[in-house]
Amino acid sequence: MSLKNRFFSFLTVALGVVVFSTFTIAQETTTPLSTDKNAEKRASKMGGKAHGKRGGHMRGGHMRGGKMHGLRGITLSDAQKAQIKSIRDSNRPDEATRTELKAIREAHKAGSTITPEQKERVKFLREQRRAKAQIVREQIQAILTPEQKAQIEAQRLEMRQRFEQRKQRKAPAATPAIEG
Repeated sequence: MSLKNRFFSFLTVALGVVVFSTFTIAQETTTPLSTDKNAEKRASKMGGKAHGKRGGHMRGGHMRGGKMHGLRGITLSDAQKAQIKSIRDSNRPDEATRTELKAIREAHKAGSTITPEQKERVKFLREQRRAKAQIVREQIQAILTPEQKAQIEAQRLEMRQRFEQRKQRKAPAATPAIEG
């Protein structure tokens, strides 16, 4: 084989690799891994983790971050979705409170001591947030139909059963007492 033929053979193979890799990359970037539009946003907010305590996993159907985690799997009408969105938007915490809590938390992480006033303020703000969250849950419950409420209750029971099963699996087996 002459040098000219080798060069053109190499060039053809290289061009083929580039073309096929371009098509492969183009297909990978346009094919979504999930049908959930907000999955990537949630993953970035949760430190890239899909679940777990440190990843921001929602427990007990609580709704955090403006999402409808407690309503997952429930078919809502467009009117219900709009009402829920307006309820959440009207009950969103103000930026000043968020900034205050963040500053106290970062000061604590940095190693500085937190004053008793700051501790009381954090406690008050957390209680206020819990009360507001309860009001939001009650308002959302008022929007749902009896069938949707039954579905949510069934999901909660199922979740509790799964939790109990995991707890039983993790419980250490009883070890016999050593007599001696």
